[in-house]
Amino acid sequence: MRTKRTLINMAYALASSFLLLLLGLVTRRLLVYNFGPEITNASQVVEKLFNFFSIAEFGVGSVISYRLYEQIAARDDEKISKYMSMYKWAYRVVGLAIALLALIGAAALPWIMPDVPLQTGYTVYGLNTISTLCSYFLITRRLMYTCTQQGYLCTRIDMVCTVLNYLARIAVSLWWPNYVLYFSVTIVFNVCANLVIAWRYRRDFPRVRDVPVTLADFKELGIFHDLRYYLVHRLSNTIYGSSDTIVTSSMGGATRTTELGNYTGIADSATNIGNKIMDSFAAAIGNIVYDKTATANDHDKQVFWSMDLFSYFFGSFVATAYFCLFQPFMLLWMGEQWLLPTSFLVAFCLNEYVGWNHRMLGSYRAVLGHFEEDQWFMVASATVNLALSFILFPLMGISGALAATVVAHCIMWGGRIRVVFRCYMKGSEAHYLRMQALHLVTLAVCMLGTAAVCSLLPGGIAGLVLRAVVVCLLPNALNLAVYAWGTDAAYLRSYALRILQTRRKQS
Repeated sequence: MRTKRTLINMAYALASSFLLLLLGLVTRRLLVYNFGPEITNASQVVEKLFNFFSIAEFGVGSVISYRLYEQIAARDDEKISKYMSMYKWAYRVVGLAIALLALIGAAALPWIMPDVPLQTGYTVYGLNTISTLCSYFLITRRLMYTCTQQGYLCTRIDMVCTVLNYLARIAVSLWWPNYVLYFSVTIVFNVCANLVIAWRYRRDFPRVRDVPVTLADFKELGIFHDLRYYLVHRLSNTIYGSSDTIVTSSMGGATRTTELGNYTGIADSATNIGNKIMDSFAAAIGNIVYDKTATANDHDKQVFWSMDLFSYFFGSFVATAYFCLFQPFMLLWMGEQWLLPTSFLVAFCLNEYVGWNHRMLGSYRAVLGHFEEDQWFMVASATVNLALSFILFPLMGISGALAATVVAHCIMWGGRIRVVFRCYMKGSEAHYLRMQALHLVTLAVCMLGTAAVCSLLPGGIAGLVLRAVVVCLLPNALNLAVYAWGTDAAYLRSYALRILQTRRKQS
């Protein structure tokens, strides 16, 4: 059942993502060229500011979700209902806290966006406030779908509403170029998606009901103990995700921030695709960690090493793809004037590799709890990220800010290693570190070897297509040649065999 649901989640994610990526590229180009760098900059910076305000969430979603996995495995409807009711009320409080932070943060807009007119900045800011608050008050039902590996049902609904949202924004950009209308349509379709999911939730989970909860319930279940430590994680992750754009806007101006956004916008779309694939596995990880039968025969350990290897395959492929395809694609999509330097590209690829390479490790870390174990790694990550960004930006420009993010990301990774190998994979840390050293070598071979082959190909659209073919084949072939027959790949081999057997039965 886990395998079937994981495959369904992946199929829906991949089926919808390619269309959304194409629509996103069209929308971004129209935003930059039809509205200009000032509106584009305001949109990017305000989005990152609200990512920062999301620290008010205190990580309550992650804390409750890792507890929810255990109750779903035990089929305890009473506790599931209580956790979901707590989640709903917690998010209502979070929404009010974010509204307060938004009022306070409005005072910083002139400093953060010095090149953007105040009226424009505050209008975009206000619209984003409405959009964010709507999400926090309506989004809570999605958690149950994620934890029961039925996220594909939300993906279907999101797919329809997101396509309509993109089409509406394209129409506004072409025929009614008004930025207030442009950002307002997003609010409408986001609300519609969440309302449809809320209606579906009542039908799909009739045994999960709203129950009264009190502050004493939160204390009794130990939520506050976990939240106290998880707040540090939330703050560090938020700084990691938002600092580059905010630092670039305040120190580099609107045009440079727009250039950064062109790259990160594509990366965010690709990350959404990757997250949908990885989240399908992450839900299965939560169930395996709390499944006593999986622990009894060491099946859980075999799954861990194969999932970690899968993360490396994914991370090395993504880094190689960006390294070989990003600049040629950007040249065709936006034009030569929007290209960033090669030093930025190298730092960007390294950061993407670090993130994807330990993505599954991060999923294990999330379901294990024990947030106090790596809180000081997270503090160090946030501190280093901010300090290095302001030090390196004047020396290296936007490449320096991203280099600071890579360093901070590695510190964060170290904390996750600490938790997983102290609380779950005890005694296996040395093997993990040896494999990571080998991964760095094969990553370098994949990136440099693929880039050398791509340098022999012509430019233009035909050359980009040929480069994409090379990127799809060469690094994956190299990785399979090195890793496919090792012990770490045992579960992946059996998983692939089950997929083949399923498809043969269907045919």
